Amino acid sequence: MSELKKVLILSQYYSPEPGAPSIRLGQLTKRLVDKNIRVSVITGMPNYPTGKIQPEYKGVFFKKEKLYGAEITRTAIYPATGKNVFSRLLNYFSFMMTSFFPLLFSKRVDLIFVEAQPIILAIPAYIVGKIRNIPYVYNTPDLQVEYAKEDSWISVKILISIALFLEKFLMRNALSVTTVTHGFIKFFHRERNIDLEKFTFLPNGSDLDQLHISDYDKEYADKFNVLARKVFTFAGTFAPYQGIETIIHAADLLRDEEIIFLLAGKGPVKDSLKQLVKEKKIDNVKFIDSPFNEMNRLMSITYASVIVLRDLEISKIMRLSKTFPPLACGVPVIFSGFGESSDIVKEFDAGLTTNPEDPLELAKAISYIIKNPEKRNQMGLNGRRYIEDNLSWEFIIDDWLRQIKNILNGEKTDIPNFKI
Repeated sequence: MSELKKVLILSQYYSPEPGAPSIRLGQLTKRLVDKNIRVSVITGMPNYPTGKIQPEYKGVFFKKEKLYGAEITRTAIYPATGKNVFSRLLNYFSFMMTSFFPLLFSKRVDLIFVEAQPIILAIPAYIVGKIRNIPYVYNTPDLQVEYAKEDSWISVKILISIALFLEKFLMRNALSVTTVTHGFIKFFHRERNIDLEKFTFLPNGSDLDQLHISDYDKEYADKFNVLARKVFTFAGTFAPYQGIETIIHAADLLRDEEIIFLLAGKGPVKDSLKQLVKEKKIDNVKFIDSPFNEMNRLMSITYASVIVLRDLEISKIMRLSKTFPPLACGVPVIFSGFGESSDIVKEFDAGLTTNPEDPLELAKAISYIIKNPEKRNQMGLNGRRYIEDNLSWEFIIDDWLRQIKNILNGEKTDIPNFKI
């Protein structure tokens, strides 16, 4: 089989939930549909990142709807967020179980694409694949086992060992292991002993039809009372691994009426961040709501986007999706951390980079970019050019389909710019 005509996406996370998986899978759905590939999706009732089922989805076990030209089947899920091991595992296992029968009795497809976050979601795909002779793609956007171990949200060694065994088994039995960074490919090849020719590359990208360079939106600036101020924005999920505290500590060092920090998003550590701002009596940090469909407006008033990542070992091979919408909008990025995002910002001169969890360095970078407006403008243009050339969704998904077809035909995947 060399042509894909029908694809089923199995994911716990999907639009209207925010975050990289939902955006990536939404784009994958739209682009496949545009290519006349029939797409169906099995997903959970939206509850991320708040851990609460969204009002319009409450009280039902199954729900059918249409989105992006695809048939969506939503199943019940135990909503949860945070680091409570029991709640998180109940959240994961509940969807794995409720998704199994819709998957088993779904219409025949050529390929099952599993967003294996959590790992166990690939178990139904493996079982159904064996029963119905359907190959599955194991898509992993994170080093889940390593993160759970390093950040200690799972401290029970037996659970870590089971997760490691499962991940290796499910990867080896997949048609392909798809992931979002070159570093992850090298890691899984080395640590899980997965054949390099089994990997395909599907990084996070940008929708250039939606994201573009915009004129300063005075109305939007006035909405947040930031007119005539230099706005530095963090936009994304407030997750523990990011270390957003670094931004707050930098803001504490930059008590300047000209500078304002906008923190846009939701997530499990938002309340603790608000408390930190309150304790420090900082008045140059604002928490705002700005949905992704307002990204152009938000970036139009943003002088630079600030992205932070804690000093975790796994961060050195991460590529944060929140790096790319600002660049697509012609806004430079100040990246505090290591990893592929930091490397991209440096290589293409699309912003500034600092060491992770270093508020003083971050504050100095912010001061530098304010004092050098021409350099700031050029960095923004460099970032836009990089996205146009490398990370448009059209290019990413077209090339991923090429790689999958190569695997189906027994040929080499030839991942762009990948070097072992």
